[in-house]
Amino acid sequence: MKYPVITPEERRQRLEPPRKKIHVVIDSDTYNEVDDQFAISYAMLSPEKIQMEAIYAAPFSSDFFARLMQTDGVAIPMTGNLKEGLELSYQEILKLLGLLGREDFKDRVFRGSERYMTVKDQPVDSDAARDLVKRVHECEDVLYVIAIGEITNVASAILMDPEIIKKMVVVWLSGQPLYWPHAIEFNLGQDVLASQVILDSGVPLVLVPCMSVASYLSVTGPELEYHIKDKSKVGTYLCETVTSQMSQEMAQNWLDLFHQTYCAGLDDYGDEGAPKTDSMLSPSRIIWDISTVGYVVNPNWCPSTLVPTPRLTQDLKWEQDETRHEMRLVRFIYRDALLGDMFSKLQKAPK
Repeated sequence: MKYPVITPEERRQRLEPPRKKIHVVIDSDTYNEVDDQFAISYAMLSPEKIQMEAIYAAPFSSDFFARLMQTDGVAIPMTGNLKEGLELSYQEILKLLGLLGREDFKDRVFRGSERYMTVKDQPVDSDAARDLVKRVHECEDVLYVIAIGEITNVASAILMDPEIIKKMVVVWLSGQPLYWPHAIEFNLGQDVLASQVILDSGVPLVLVPCMSVASYLSVTGPELEYHIKDKSKVGTYLCETVTSQMSQEMAQNWLDLFHQTYCAGLDDYGDEGAPKTDSMLSPSRIIWDISTVGYVVNPNWCPSTLVPTPRLTQDLKWEQDETRHEMRLVRFIYRDALLGDMFSKLQKAPK
């Protein structure tokens, strides 16, 4: 596939952190976890910086973690059916809009693909991909795509019309830091071919890695109950969704899952490295996806630099090449500032 050429100067200009109000679409596997709901709500409640244009539902399934872990010892509470995952995400987006008092926005919610990309240069047709192509061309300025799920919808739009990369910026929660022993992560690992399209197409990209970056955005039950429960309809819903999944058992489940996936290879302890404990655990939950919204609301909360865009290998490792086009890499998140801004906006949402 031949993509339009963006000069290094044009790319650096496009990747300057946004300082004004921008046009945004969100691509989200909303029902997969508890964090997408926070990200969509946060974006809808930030009109001073974000002009929301559309929301796209992305597919998801539990197959990636199930294959990777090959164990019955850790529960993976998701669907194994991509089509079902897509529909659950679509309906969850509509539910959120109702809680936010934004029923007027429901006609801008689109279903994405019912499967992942299986051939790198062949798009997967969907309402979401076609709408993205249309919106990029119609947008009076650059269109920011906040991608917080598997990225077939966005990659497919680029393959349908490569010219759109000249008028868009993708802000993508995906993968791990470039120094990590691997890039294993849910969004990227399930949708490798589409991820390679994003990295190789030259579309201006802001990458937010998970561990040691977005992972700073952890919250506890008491914190959510204090800041957002009973403050607004959506705040109560978000709080109860998270706290209903907090327990000693779930906390251990997350420790085991991270040890076998995202944190695999971080130690040389062998089997002794499993994070088991006989003492009490202190449950928390990482609200990963709000990192992307926080970046466009206030880039100062998400320090970043320009680096060469890595290649992604089939075995989910970063392959670095200094001659590649640049991307912007988020390196840290000032957690208290970002969460504080989101909490304050959730408190002001419809009662």
